[in-house]
Amino acid sequence: MANPYHPPQASMTSFLQNSLQHPQDPVPLSAFSILDPGQFPESVAFWHDPTQPPHGLPATSPSYPPTSKPLLQPIPDQKKHRRTRSGCFTCRSRRIKCDESRPVCDRCRKGNRDCVYPSPSTPGSGPKPGSRPTAKARGTRPQSRSSDSPSQAGSEDFHVLEPIADDAEEEEEGGSVGSHLSPSGGSSSMKSLPGGGVPRKHSVQSLRQHGGKQPSVATTVTTSETPMSHLDTSSSPSTEASSRFESMSARSASVGLPIEPLSFDHLPEDLQFYLNYHREFLTFHHYFMKSRGDPFIHRTLLEFALQYEPLLYAVVGFAAYHHSVQLGTGKLYSFLKYYNMALKLLRRSLASTKAHGEATLMTVLVLTNFEECVGDWVNLIDHHQAAHALVQEVLTLESITTNPVHGHIFLWYSRFDLIAGILAGNEVVLGREWYIAKEDHDALVAAHSPDDPDKQLALVESITRRFGLEMASLFAKLRRNIIQLDEFNRQSKYLEQTLDRLRGILEVLRAPEWTVQEYPHRVPLTDDDLVDPYVPGGLLYGPYWDVNYAWIEYHSVKAMFKYQLSSLTHSPMEELKVMEVEVCRLVETIHRWPDKENGYMYAFKNCFGLSAMLLHDNPKYVTWSRHKLALLEQNGYMIPPKLRSGLAVLFQIPEINHWWLPNDEGYPPIIREVRAMTEERTNNPRDHFRESVRDLKTLFYKINIDDTESEGSPASMGGDNL
Repeated sequence: MANPYHPPQASMTSFLQNSLQHPQDPVPLSAFSILDPGQFPESVAFWHDPTQPPHGLPATSPSYPPTSKPLLQPIPDQKKHRRTRSGCFTCRSRRIKCDESRPVCDRCRKGNRDCVYPSPSTPGSGPKPGSRPTAKARGTRPQSRSSDSPSQAGSEDFHVLEPIADDAEEEEEGGSVGSHLSPSGGSSSMKSLPGGGVPRKHSVQSLRQHGGKQPSVATTVTTSETPMSHLDTSSSPSTEASSRFESMSARSASVGLPIEPLSFDHLPEDLQFYLNYHREFLTFHHYFMKSRGDPFIHRTLLEFALQYEPLLYAVVGFAAYHHSVQLGTGKLYSFLKYYNMALKLLRRSLASTKAHGEATLMTVLVLTNFEECVGDWVNLIDHHQAAHALVQEVLTLESITTNPVHGHIFLWYSRFDLIAGILAGNEVVLGREWYIAKEDHDALVAAHSPDDPDKQLALVESITRRFGLEMASLFAKLRRNIIQLDEFNRQSKYLEQTLDRLRGILEVLRAPEWTVQEYPHRVPLTDDDLVDPYVPGGLLYGPYWDVNYAWIEYHSVKAMFKYQLSSLTHSPMEELKVMEVEVCRLVETIHRWPDKENGYMYAFKNCFGLSAMLLHDNPKYVTWSRHKLALLEQNGYMIPPKLRSGLAVLFQIPEINHWWLPNDEGYPPIIREVRAMTEERTNNPRDHFRESVRDLKTLFYKINIDDTESEGSPASMGGDNL
């Protein structure tokens, strides 16, 4: 029996949904339905045209459509106040409007603050001792700095903003959306940096707008002189949760990244806590990246967040979500309030006429990350479309190979291109030249560093990414009758050669000196075990650890390719079953290995669909996969409802529609609430396309994908879709 949806959670979901209302009906999308294999637009299925040479790429990206509308409709201008010099010092230090009532102004009276006015002879003097806000305020809400300062009006830079904490103001804003409520439920006050925060001249977001050469991101933010090597448990919502994530081993920490910690001291306590949690607990896995992205996640992303407030709230909201999941008893509101604030601020930024920068694109990608984690594929598609437009505005074919930040952003986005553009059937896919440019660059770097496993794995990742898109394009052409069977066979052989090339690179990376021969924490096997996870030589460690994940991806894409070929030729699938069992062995071996990263289960989330298709008649596999899928959700990655129902049919176990394990074993309350929230948000998609996306039938690999980049279509412009 399904878990009832309790009214308190329903009201919070309604609060979030109301915040996501669009100013007008969305533009109809020129996307086809993935539910009908016979429906394909005439202009698609040409992502890979083998008649076009892959080299000789232009130096710049395709031009951004000049007639496209802003990604979001402009929001009404907020009331702006004329700055005066006669207000009290307290209001002036808080950068808010003072009504100048004497002896105590209305805002100081409501907030029970010291109210000190400047003397007539010193109208421009600074605040006196005791005039700073006290800690009695129940909450704070951000206010745009540009709305106060004429000198900064019109700037797109979103710096960390000062607080406003009056009770009446909270009521005017509808209560709690923008409040800086501390994780423990108390209040928090903003600590101002000298000069009002990060200097404007160091704004990363504005570097591109002013045409200046982008310096190293590490130089753009002032770091603290007192490194923070661990979380302050005194501000932790739960010391139990703190000890839990502090005790978990993370390979990124064990290998050591000698970087100076950033300073969050000027932020409210709740933001400080979650940013520290992000830095200490979250890894590249939580962002669906490879280990090469770890410095980007823990350093670059946070530096941009400190300069651009929409990104700050998106990162904090993402960290708050994972913290709530780790608690197990967390509440939706603890992370939805930050998610909602990030959306509000992002809409304001996107409505600006200024050119958008890297931080804007990062914000959209963080929100997309969050939506995939909670299983909200309908809103994920919206943000994927917005990111598609921003990629063409911010990145170029040259910059993704010469600018490390742009390179990481491209890899981050391209993964959503594969997932949302192929598995979900979305037409908005970047052109092939982007992927070829990155692959050519990685091939050149790998050729110059044959002994560097990271460089070789970067090439493997690029080849795998391009292979997935070409595979989808090939089968789309066949189903559309665009190519004849002999041409299909010729291109299939080319893809098989690509798989052989991938395997050849990975075989070279089987370093004997870094191969595990004995397992120190071996647990005796039983008859219920699906595989033997302790095969000598079956795991790599140290600098070759990531090769294990690469083998899983290789076996998965090869099995997907062979599965589709077998479906066409009706050939036996025994070879595929052997490959999927090997994938299960690697997953189980990594799971039992003591020194692994936080979030490692995220690397396996795409393995279960095809393995279920091939191994569902094996009772051991069914039991094994149910426990692994439960563990994946316990770690914050919600399996979409339609995939759950599909697996329930395959396994012939209807009760897994409710939960993976019998008797609600290991079913935390927060996971129940997140599931209910997502199902409510996706029950009424805005159009037929989003309904198709929600159903995710291609996750069962009956792929009917047509893929192209249609820059002139409404879908590619992302209008009104965020």
